[in-house]
Amino acid sequence: MKEIIFGKRTVFEALENNIQIDKVYIDRDNKFMENIKRKVHEKSIQISFVPIEKLNRLSKGNHQGIVATISPIKTLDLNSLEKSIIDNNYNFLILDSITDTKNFGAIIRTTECLGMSGIIISKSGSSPINGETIKSSSGAIFNIPIFKVDHIKDAIFLLKANEIKIVSADEKGENSIYDYKFDKKTSLVMGSEGKGISKSILNLSDNILMIPMKGKVESLNVSVATGIFISELTKEL
Repeated sequence: MKEIIFGKRTVFEALENNIQIDKVYIDRDNKFMENIKRKVHEKSIQISFVPIEKLNRLSKGNHQGIVATISPIKTLDLNSLEKSIIDNNYNFLILDSITDTKNFGAIIRTTECLGMSGIIISKSGSSPINGETIKSSSGAIFNIPIFKVDHIKDAIFLLKANEIKIVSADEKGENSIYDYKFDKKTSLVMGSEGKGISKSILNLSDNILMIPMKGKVESLNVSVATGIFISELTKEL
C-alpha cells in the first residue's frame, strides 16, 4: 500500500533523501516549483499535471499544489536499536502514547533538528506514520530513525542495560529541568497530553523532571515541551 505525501517541503525532502517515489502530481496551473520539477525529471519519476480538485481528493490537506506517492516509511525494531547503541548512540526520544499526528510530526521535526539519535514508539497506542505526520515533520522523518517496538518497557530495559539514563517529563516532577545536569548517556521520555507517562514507565525512570510554569496556563503542548527538554539535553553534549 502506497503512502500519500504532500507539500513542497515534504516532497523536496523526499527527493533529496532518495526516498522511492512512485509518482508526483502537480497542479497543472502552478507556474512555480521549477526546482522540484527538475529533480523529478532527473530521477525519471513519473509526473502528472492535474487539476487542483484531484490534489484535494488525494491529500485532503494543505498540499501546496503538489502530491506524491511513496512506499510506507520503514521503521526499525529492537535489534536495530541495540545495534544503534553499540554504535555509540545514546540520546533517544521515547514517546509514550502520543496519538496526535500533527504533534507527532512536529516532535519528529524538533528531534531531528536538535540532533537526537532516534525516536522510539510502541507498535500499539502510537500515532500512525501517514501523510499528515510526514507533512508536519517537514520531511524530517526521512532523516531520523524511528524504532517501533512491542513494548516501550523493552526499549527502556535495553537502554538501562547499556547504562543510559532515563529521564521522564512530568508536570508533577520534583525537580526542575533547569536545575538538572544531563549526563551524556541520557534518553528522554515524553507522554501524551491527556494521560501523561504511564506509571509503570515513570517507575523505571532515573529522574522525573518538570518545566516550571510562570503563567496561568498549567501545561504546554507536548511538542513544545519536547523541544524544551531536548534543547536542554543537547546543549550539554
